Amino acid sequence: MESMSKKHKLFTSVSLVVVVAALGVFGTFAAFTATTTNTGNQISSGTVKIDQHAGATTIYNVTDQKPGQVTTKCIRIAYTGSLAASVKLYTTSTITSGTDYTLTVNRGSGLTAPDATMNCSGFTSGSTAYTGDLGGFATTYAGGYDGKAAGAAWALNDTVDYQFVVTPKDDAVANNHTTTRTSGATTYVWEARNN
Repeated sequence: MESMSKKHKLFTSVSLVVVVAALGVFGTFAAFTATTTNTGNQISSGTVKIDQHAGATTIYNVTDQKPGQVTTKCIRIAYTGSLAASVKLYTTSTITSGTDYTLTVNRGSGLTAPDATMNCSGFTSGSTAYTGDLGGFATTYAGGYDGKAAGAAWALNDTVDYQFVVTPKDDAVANNHTTTRTSGATTYVWEARNN
């Protein structure tokens, strides 16, 4: 009888565990439920985009300049990014004979016909970004010159016209210019970074 009693107890215990498990499963299906949804979630980035005027070419490329002969050329820079940005002007080139030339860069507006000739028709100066030796022009964003006076932020569709005035310096040293002296090719960069 004792073995029957142990079998009976074991059977009762297993049956009890099965019944409790079944009640738990059926109890889950008997619960009240409710949900809510929130659809269409999405994120997109803003843009930072800066360009020179259509048809723009090299700002200046002149030869056989004599001391004091001024070359004046203009370019329009337009910002079409959706995010407000700070713009800096600098060069990435190493300028050779940079102390032989002066450079003035004026910020302004009013170019009436910006094109491939880089003419300055209608330009009105508003402020000076740089004046000094061509070789002293900044070569990094951090050291660059503000795209707008006082570092004002650029917004969608802002434009600034720039006037570049380059002049060979006079040199009193005899025979110093018996061969051509050149600044080398200079690359100017306007870099926009969102605020």
